[in-house]
Amino acid sequence: MSRRFIYLFLITPFFLFANEPMVKVDNTFITKYEYGKMLYTNPRGIGCNTCHGNDAKGKKIVSFTHTYRKKQYECDLVAPSIKEADYKVFSKKINSKRNPSKKFPKEQVCEKLIYYANVMPTYFLVEEEIAAIYYYVKNLK
Repeated sequence: MSRRFIYLFLITPFFLFANEPMVKVDNTFITKYEYGKMLYTNPRGIGCNTCHGNDAKGKKIVSFTHTYRKKQYECDLVAPSIKEADYKVFSKKINSKRNPSKKFPKEQVCEKLIYYANVMPTYFLVEEEIAAIYYYVKNLK
């Protein structure tokens, strides 16, 4: 009799809750925000924060003088804010290469030089990583 009782005691809960939906439990080690922060500060080499700042609002990276055809140009390399970026644009720019056939007016010497320097590293991030960085940037205080 005791075996039957133990058997019924162990099996009965499965039948009682068989129609209950399973509760999805998040067993991840870190949150999406923490994962995004980790990737933002060190994705694979230089962190996004190095150029875009800890607040993702962008910053001047360097100022320099460039001489072109015996004329000097004062140039600033500025990383843009990514705080308000649309996800599609954000995702596309992270892994994209520059357009080699883009044209610039003659007076845009600095812009052309900086554009073709292609200072934005290519990280080869997967969509999940991009989404985590985006989530982190959007939720920065």
